[in-house]
Amino acid sequence: MAVAVVFAIVGYLLASQLQSVRNNTQAAAADTLRLETLQELYNQEMGKTENLESQLKQAQTDLERYRQAALEGSAQGEALREELERLEIAAGLVEVEGPGVTVILSDSAAVNTTGDEADYLIHDNDLLSVVNELRSAGAEAISLNGERLLATSEIRCTGAVVTVNGRQYASPYVIFAIGEPTTLYNALTMRNGVADVLGQWKIQVQVNISEQLTISKYQGAMTYDYARPVSALGQEGGGA
Repeated sequence: MAVAVVFAIVGYLLASQLQSVRNNTQAAAADTLRLETLQELYNQEMGKTENLESQLKQAQTDLERYRQAALEGSAQGEALREELERLEIAAGLVEVEGPGVTVILSDSAAVNTTGDEADYLIHDNDLLSVVNELRSAGAEAISLNGERLLATSEIRCTGAVVTVNGRQYASPYVIFAIGEPTTLYNALTMRNGVADVLGQWKIQVQVNISEQLTISKYQGAMTYDYARPVSALGQEGGGA
């Protein structure tokens, strides 16, 4: 009887050990598969980055060729060069400088009385309000924490930080805006304006006139897979 009990215990232990080994093997296989998946995703993202960098270099090469062609011409070439410069500024493809305003926004330092910490942090809609007010007041170039803002630039909350042009930034947020300084300053600091509203939540907003600002060019790549110019032939055909 004692021998049977011993064999039963040994059998149970062996079965448990085999099950443990099987579970560990399955877990190791799952980890290996997960690592392979992550590696594949990483390789895909690296491929996308390299492709975008290649497109950006090609666009810069083409742009330089167009600029050189414009310089070699006469009056018509000069007009083309001036138009190209305006388009480069509008597209954010060149570094620009000029007078304007500097805006610094910092999270509230007030005591939390609402119980919700988010009430005292700067959000994407706060930054968008400032940027839209500057654009409405005639700002010709704007950057946020060094990121040149284009028509396609996103400003959105991702957790406790804000994503701009695919990069994440935390408070304080520094905005440069080039334009007529007094007009831009008054647009932000007028009574019941953006700075006034944010100040009600003790969000710290500093607006200063700057005689000379430098705003870097857009550092990303721009791709258009669906939008294309409407051809004269297409307009004549009236295609829907």
